[in-house]
Amino acid sequence: MSELGISGAGYLPRFVRFRFSRPGLLILTALMAAACLVDPAQAPAQGFVPAKSARAFGDSVGVNVRLTHIDTTAYHDLPAVEARIRELGVRYVNDSLCPTCTYQVASLQRLGAAGIRANLGFGSLAGGTGAIAPGLQAVRTRLRSSIASFAGVNEPDVSGLPDWVARTRAYQAELARQVKADPFLSRFPVIGPSLVNRGSRAALGDMTAWVDRGNIHPYSGGNPPLRNLLDEQQLMSAVSGSKPLVITEVGFHNDLAFNGPHRPASLRATAIYTPRIALEAFRFGIERTYFYQLADYWRPSEAAAHGMSPSENSFGLLAADLSRKPSFVALRNLLRVVDGDSAPVADPGGLRYALNGAGPDVRQLLLRSADGSYALVLWRDVSVWDRDALRDLTPAPEAVQVALGQRIASARSFDPVSSDMATASWTDPQRIPVELGGAPVVLRLAPPGTPAAGGVKKALKVGTRSVRCGGKLKAHGSKKKRAQRRRARAGCCEAVRHLHVRDSKRKHRRHHHARKRPRASWSAACSSVKHRHHK
Repeated sequence: MSELGISGAGYLPRFVRFRFSRPGLLILTALMAAACLVDPAQAPAQGFVPAKSARAFGDSVGVNVRLTHIDTTAYHDLPAVEARIRELGVRYVNDSLCPTCTYQVASLQRLGAAGIRANLGFGSLAGGTGAIAPGLQAVRTRLRSSIASFAGVNEPDVSGLPDWVARTRAYQAELARQVKADPFLSRFPVIGPSLVNRGSRAALGDMTAWVDRGNIHPYSGGNPPLRNLLDEQQLMSAVSGSKPLVITEVGFHNDLAFNGPHRPASLRATAIYTPRIALEAFRFGIERTYFYQLADYWRPSEAAAHGMSPSENSFGLLAADLSRKPSFVALRNLLRVVDGDSAPVADPGGLRYALNGAGPDVRQLLLRSADGSYALVLWRDVSVWDRDALRDLTPAPEAVQVALGQRIASARSFDPVSSDMATASWTDPQRIPVELGGAPVVLRLAPPGTPAAGGVKKALKVGTRSVRCGGKLKAHGSKKKRAQRRRARAGCCEAVRHLHVRDSKRKHRRHHHARKRPRASWSAACSSVKHRHHK
């Protein structure tokens, strides 16, 4: 009761107790009893925190692919590549289109059928505007369900062409003209060119008439990610004004022997930083972030023979044999546990809570799923890698307490860098303790009347078993929990209805984790690692 500033009846000062008459004591006792029933977590300190849509967060994440590079180890088996993209959980890819490469077009068509769309560029700066019309014709006739946006020239200021400014302006103007003149194509945004050097933005000048989105590549070179976002935004305003920004390349390479300005990061550090990139970008207001890139092109023993440096060959979330690096697992798990594949939410609402003990480096993001549950993501802007000494760092954990200002029926915590399984759970919590180190922590919060925290899109976990909708929930409790079983089964099957499965007989037999996830896409051309450094 000390939190309320009220003592118990037996501890009232003596002069207070003897000055009250019996009716007065009864009134005082009633008031104190009511005060005892007040949940401290409902104190005014727990302000309302607005949420954002979990679906919108999922839509903000994409990955660069190179579907024309079928001569490389990574991309020689395109169906296997597509399977990894679907597993990652992104709905957008970024690539350069070759209209005559039927294998690439077929792959983009398959991805489009799975809900994964692409940001596509055409040709090169040296090739001029001649590649635009054939590329747009291929989109118009064969990739109508695969297109998300159109990309400008990638990093033209490091092309080596002395007239790169004039060429870039001419290309962007022609791309915008052809896209906007077509009734179908004009519904998709045109992305501006990406640039490397700080002075290039002013040199290129205002292009707001020809771009719908600005384009940045905020590589941090081994430093904690996206501390340079505000600087990049201000620089790119010279080109795209106040229009929304898209990150078409960002990431870390893992060549620890590289001594150039774009410093490497360890596999462990990259795994921690990768989900933080997605979170920081979305929190800042970046419309979409495309990680560079899905997979290393070659095995380390093969790269030199194909003229590729170890640093340029190690940006992938996957190794060249498509085995998962820790960064792939971390990003995949984050998208799963925040329910990034949720149905859209028109009004995300919010929750009443406060973070007690949070230092100035603590960041938060509240996301709402279509089923009414929430994901509260907490992380710290701290370094987990010494880029000069080339060693991992382990920041001292910070104890943060989430004080809830409204009833939460159940809560679970997740460490997405390690797993997509819950690490702890609570029933009717008032306060949730969280230890924040360098990696993000996700709290799934389910208000009363919503399915258990964790998102409706995932298989309902019963112990270690997955339950089929419409099946018996044998491991879900005793006979006394029949009502709980019915609610779980109803929530499970309601999730399936969002899948639009045509065969109604299969709706209640389908494992949630086996369903098709809607996705999308986008991409940008390669550039040498020697150019990727602080601008």
